[in-house]
Amino acid sequence: MRVGFLTTSYPRHAGDYAGSFVADRAQAWLAAGHSVEVLAAGEGEPVIDGPLSVTRVPGGPRLFYGAGAPEMLEGGGAVWWEAARFSAELAARARARGAGWDAVESHWLVPCALAASASAPAHPRWAYAHSGDVALLERIPLGGTIARRLARDGTQLRFVSQALRDRFARLCGESVGTVESLPLPAGLFSLRRGPDDVLRRRFGLAAPTILAVGRLVPIKGHGRLLRACARLAAAAGPRDKPEVVILGDGPERDRLVRLAAATSVSLRLPGFVPRAEVAGWLRAADVYVQPSIRLPNGRTEGTPMATREARAVGIPVVVLDDVDQLGRVLADQLSRRNEIVNAV
Repeated sequence: MRVGFLTTSYPRHAGDYAGSFVADRAQAWLAAGHSVEVLAAGEGEPVIDGPLSVTRVPGGPRLFYGAGAPEMLEGGGAVWWEAARFSAELAARARARGAGWDAVESHWLVPCALAASASAPAHPRWAYAHSGDVALLERIPLGGTIARRLARDGTQLRFVSQALRDRFARLCGESVGTVESLPLPAGLFSLRRGPDDVLRRRFGLAAPTILAVGRLVPIKGHGRLLRACARLAAAAGPRDKPEVVILGDGPERDRLVRLAAATSVSLRLPGFVPRAEVAGWLRAADVYVQPSIRLPNGRTEGTPMATREARAVGIPVVVLDDVDQLGRVLADQLSRRNEIVNAV
């Protein structure tokens, strides 16, 4: 088959973490012998690599590759016109290309699944919901109407978590779709037996290392992680004070740097790194933390891909939403680490 992919986020260059899980899905189709044509937000000339082609739809980089569309749209104003223009252009290109497709897969219900429904109504269609899209439907006018359309127009809906599926059911008035985890690339996030000393030297890791991965935006909860680590550092000996490493970038960088300085937490922000390097950090660090929070508007994350990658590698993973409890669990994890180091 020739499968069309509609997505707001797709890797812009080799190693780009943005939309990497969508690229994993495309690779799964290619491995099964099909060809894939991707329409994704961004700028640049089309790229053709054998049975895979990627065409960038103008508009949207500010929405989908920065702080994130839900955060940007919260501000209102001109950004909504930018989103509307991108959505219209994506649907137009899908209509123009759709005659050559046998099926359509979309990622993020709005605008992608909606564009697929409008442009290729007779095609088999799979649509993945990733959290921000459901949160958007919960807040915009006619969000329930859009949800009901997608639930009843033949779109095969897939949700990355049961909680996300339940929220969509409340929107459309019925339980639809399935829960499905996205694939991880074979071999990249293989199981480790403990922190890799070679990689620790390469990354310059001397202190106990607490790792997080994600854009530096409020929903990721990195501020809460720093506050928990401040309490942990205050109780630790000089040699046991942890270093926090957050892989990612975004508008909260300066705030996090100031918070780390104010709380005497050792913080390293390498920025965005290639996906293979993320795997290396997961193999080198002592503990991985996913400190995501519920925003005041009710938005939560789905199932962060970085957490699944961490679990696949086998690094201890901590997912908690209470600062005190987070601090206690981190202290317990690092004490085990120190017992092993002292035994060696």
